[in-house]
Amino acid sequence: MLSAISLHIYRYRKYLVLTLVISLIAIPIADVLVIQRDRNRNEMYGEAFWIYGFGVYTMNDTYLAESMENLGFPYNDGEHVLPPYLSQVEYEYPVFGFIFFAIATWMFPGAGGLQPLWLNFLLVLVFNLNLVLLSILLKEKLQEKQWARMFFAGYFVYGLIMSAGGGKLEPLVDCLLLMSLVLWQENQHGKAMFTLGLSVQTKVYSVVVFPLFFLINPVSSIWFIGSMFVSVIPSFFGASFESLISHFLNLSSYSVYVVNSMFPGLLWATPRLPTTPSDPITFYWWPPAAIPLIIYVLFMLLTIKLYLPTRKDLEGKSIRQKLLELKYLYLYLLPGVLFVFRWVMPWYLYWLAPVVVLFEKDEHASGYMKEMAIVGFLYTFGLVCNWPYFSGDPGPLRDFVGHFPLREGTVLGVMLIAILAGLTYVLWKWEFDRRDRRMRLAREAEARGELII
Repeated sequence: MLSAISLHIYRYRKYLVLTLVISLIAIPIADVLVIQRDRNRNEMYGEAFWIYGFGVYTMNDTYLAESMENLGFPYNDGEHVLPPYLSQVEYEYPVFGFIFFAIATWMFPGAGGLQPLWLNFLLVLVFNLNLVLLSILLKEKLQEKQWARMFFAGYFVYGLIMSAGGGKLEPLVDCLLLMSLVLWQENQHGKAMFTLGLSVQTKVYSVVVFPLFFLINPVSSIWFIGSMFVSVIPSFFGASFESLISHFLNLSSYSVYVVNSMFPGLLWATPRLPTTPSDPITFYWWPPAAIPLIIYVLFMLLTIKLYLPTRKDLEGKSIRQKLLELKYLYLYLLPGVLFVFRWVMPWYLYWLAPVVVLFEKDEHASGYMKEMAIVGFLYTFGLVCNWPYFSGDPGPLRDFVGHFPLREGTVLGVMLIAILAGLTYVLWKWEFDRRDRRMRLAREAEARGELII
């Protein structure tokens, strides 16, 4: 894997340098435009680890911010904690992601100042490595297939926002996930399972790959289980994962807000959020909330046949082999998981996009990308279907917009970052097209019997 990474870094060095420059320009711009609450919060918990250890998992943000303020850390400013409706949520990120930020703050101590930008910078480096790993997995498809280029372009924008613009953990999760896929591709199944386990312990969503790995090589799951000791051991030193479990199990105890516009539960239980926190929350029926799910089901019924194995594919095979024949159907059904959870932020929609590299047929991969586009459309359309709830005061949209302190000025900054990202993509595409033309001319010359030097 290291040899492949080194080779592709050299091969795409010009693109990576360009991406790094664009990212470094975007970091200070985004820091002014956006209150990067997740990054700030992870910064606070990373510093707190060296004082309280894994006991921070039993603290909520408000308590920790006040405690750190008494120790001289400038975290009690309202921008290092979750919004008021999540004020009782204890730290919920898995252990490996927590350790990443603890080490990062140890490497660059001193709260505030340049430390937040340092965290963005580290994530930018990880994002650039992700681009290299994707180029390894996609191989020649990156030059030859339209779906691969569209996926790569989408991931570039997504990764730039998550790292330079948001300081979120997603680039690290994806890095470990993509590493595990590269290792699996090289038949290093044990290492792949161990790395996948670390990815799951950064954020849980990458666990969707585990069933495929398990079916292909069940014995290698021992390494996945072994990696889980990264989370088990801290539990003996005060770590608690109650908030993570309530989040994962979709419990209303995590948040009374429903921020997923596709969530079917809004049909019969759209919350009427009180203006005063002490007031009780009531729920009401809202039939239009079911429209996104209905559209999705109709779309799936029209397209799912392509992913179903034929009877001939299943005849004479063992149960495990039959299940493996269903792997493409399983992958195609994955985006439907996004309808299940109450808490799905916009960037979650690209969480499952990297599994497109597991499709062997181009028509399967292309169809999967279309499905991801449909789900993104339905998320946006769902806001319209339940506009009174999402735009209310209080309401999810108003809280989301509150992360952009410059209001109208934010639009100009976002436009600047979009222009930089678009310019980068144009330059990448121009270079790819130029290489394609050179390769085509070389093939034509060889066909004519000319010597290529």
